[in-house]
Amino acid sequence: MPLPVFMRKIKRRLVKYIPPPNWPWEIISGLLIVIIMVNELKLFSKDLASVNRVLFAFEILTVNLIWGTFDGWMVIFTNLLTEGRYNKMILRVKSSDKKLATEIIENELNNTIIRRCDKETREQIIELILKSFSSTPQSTIEKPKISRDDIIAAFLVNFFVLLPCIIILPFFLLITDLNLAILISNIIGMGMLFAFGYKLGSCTSRSKVITGIIITFIGLAIIIVAIVFHA
Repeated sequence: MPLPVFMRKIKRRLVKYIPPPNWPWEIISGLLIVIIMVNELKLFSKDLASVNRVLFAFEILTVNLIWGTFDGWMVIFTNLLTEGRYNKMILRVKSSDKKLATEIIENELNNTIIRRCDKETREQIIELILKSFSSTPQSTIEKPKISRDDIIAAFLVNFFVLLPCIIILPFFLLITDLNLAILISNIIGMGMLFAFGYKLGSCTSRSKVITGIIITFIGLAIIIVAIVFHA
């Protein structure tokens, strides 16, 4: 069943800034942080009744925010490094003979979908790139700088890492019995791990169900460790 028009627009914009499998993985990383910290209570708290849940939820939110901010800055930094590498590659192509320039471009394209093309198509693409780079004036090659898209991508990374907190922490805070709150949080977390593991599998041409199960088992292992050591 096709997505509604407005959802397709959202998906197109999302993929522009943070393509799959990156965004499901950001959610999974945030989920694992929440699950680890929620079950940490069983490992390190002798008296669960004395736990200040609001403060603890704030600690979980803070850890996810720190990780999301770090990950967001890594996206910006990686994009800057990539742009710088491209500039250096263009200059190398311009200053090299045709054979070496062709090798430089070919090596770069080996990491893209173009390597799946037949040999003749690859050679045509390399020739077009070589022609374009050779005629590019050196004065038009700008130094890498942080763009609006980079900043939006960083904010989206932060949002996806924080998303598990937004979904799980209200249950953790509002359910009176702390053991039940931890149980419900774990159940929701397991469901989300499977759902986004399933999505991760669909992004990588792996088995969606098996990928979902593997990711879920990682979370389940964390819970089992907490239960065993608390017993």
